[in-house]
Amino acid sequence: MNEQQANVTSAYRVEFRAENKVFAPSYLFRGILSFEWPILVNFGQISRSPVFKAMLDNEMEESRSGMIKIFDVSYDVLRSFVHYLYTAEVLLDEQMAFELLVLAEKYQVKHLKAFCEKFMTSKVNNDNAIASYAFAHRHNAKQLLDAALSLIMDNMATLADKEEYKELVEKDPRLVVEIYEAYLTRQVNTASKDLIQQP
Repeated sequence: MNEQQANVTSAYRVEFRAENKVFAPSYLFRGILSFEWPILVNFGQISRSPVFKAMLDNEMEESRSGMIKIFDVSYDVLRSFVHYLYTAEVLLDEQMAFELLVLAEKYQVKHLKAFCEKFMTSKVNNDNAIASYAFAHRHNAKQLLDAALSLIMDNMATLADKEEYKELVEKDPRLVVEIYEAYLTRQVNTASKDLIQQP
């Protein structure tokens, strides 16, 4: 590659930084992130981020430097996130799904957020339902919210005994009120159905 070709390639490259480490694999070009080039996966544009597009298309620091800095995320999560943007593929465990959903919401990668939410919903149980409910509430994850709330209401008899519940009362009592309102609504609806079904 001659110097002119190297300069052209450099102008189209983009790098990510997290935890003071740079992630810049050879396939990382700004044209794909900013929707200018077709992405070579069957999913079309579902893995793209309009936030990155705005960063790279406008006169922002990221556009001038070719460096996108992402804070409050580990290097491994960043690497999985960027890999998804180019392949629409990701390997999840519960912690990775948690962190990627937050990142996907921040950068408006809707399909990744939905994928992580679906995974997390499948992992909701009586032990993590309260934490899942609070997390879903913060990140507008309705499917996860509904699944966690349903499980909480199924186990209302033991709710007040849980440490997570006591923490929620202190940190966000508004959510506790919502849980009880949903539970009372369910009880009223159940009672109404029972009355209707009586001969």
